[in-house]
Amino acid sequence: MVPLPLMITEIISKLFGHSPNIHDIIIATVSFAFGFILLPQLREVWKGKISLNLYTSSLTTIGLIILTLNFFVMGFWVSFAADFFNSVIWGLLYIFSYRNIKKK
Repeated sequence: MVPLPLMITEIISKLFGHSPNIHDIIIATVSFAFGFILLPQLREVWKGKISLNLYTSSLTTIGLIILTLNFFVMGFWVSFAADFFNSVIWGLLYIFSYRNIKKK
């Protein structure tokens, strides 16, 4: 029986090559999870049922764009994609929340 950490290492090396940057994969996994968790919230904001605090959504979007650029420069490609995804989600939350506030 192969120990679990060794099995995970083998799976990661098959998916991402022989010398994957494990930090890139860990950061991206958590970032994608955070992004997918927000999808129900985005649906509610899109339908106009709720709106988020504009300061929170705008500053989070800006922070995620900074992280996205940082991961691009560092060559963390999977984390770059994950944080780009998150920045788009937060940006849409800001846009739709702004629209909903203006309608009221």
